[in-house]
Amino acid sequence: MEHFFPVLLEEFVTPIFLGNVCRKFHFEEEQAEEIRIVAAEMLPILRKEAFWARAAYFPRNQSLSKDADSAYECTAMSLGQGVDRLQDSYSEKGMLLQSYIVEVLAGELLMRGYDAYNRYIGEHTDRHVARYHFPGSEENFPLDMIPRLLRELTPKITCNAAFCMQPKKSVVFIAELTQDKSVHCQGICVGCPNISCPNRVEENPLIRERVADMPLTYGYSRIFGIHT
Repeated sequence: MEHFFPVLLEEFVTPIFLGNVCRKFHFEEEQAEEIRIVAAEMLPILRKEAFWARAAYFPRNQSLSKDADSAYECTAMSLGQGVDRLQDSYSEKGMLLQSYIVEVLAGELLMRGYDAYNRYIGEHTDRHVARYHFPGSEENFPLDMIPRLLRELTPKITCNAAFCMQPKKSVVFIAELTQDKSVHCQGICVGCPNISCPNRVEENPLIRERVADMPLTYGYSRIFGIHT
């Protein structure tokens, strides 16, 4: 188990990172200072609790492992229980904007974690990431594999009967690794059916048009830049 990628935590409270978050999630200019304050409260928690873990993964479906060049490993990333507690404390005090900011900052940090993981694999192994596989997204990677993956990776992340993980700001995935230099990861959105994901919308403005008339919660309204 490793501490969460130090470079990302150093960037977390910088004007560049926070400015990108403001633009990506369509915050008002006057909310920038509140985002900075929340990020500053999150940082010591992240430095203490955030981590990631990896282990070799051997597919039960042999059709996935026929290519001798391919290898798999399971990986989990978590920002820790402290971030959940901070978000809950904001909500209990009626500080809904601050609670939402925690959600946005945590999600963006985890998204950056995938790129950091890619770099780590390229620098520390003789392979690179070809593709990500997420439990519940494909027939060969069912949702009910999550408990088994977590048991093999770390006791610090658990899940309930509905496969919701604790801490909440946690992810687990299978990385397909290769030595084939002609094959490179196209991003974590490949194969994902969630068309309303804000990160996908950021890449594809056509999807923004498709969700413009959808009934959205306050948080997602802010993500898509729709003001009610």
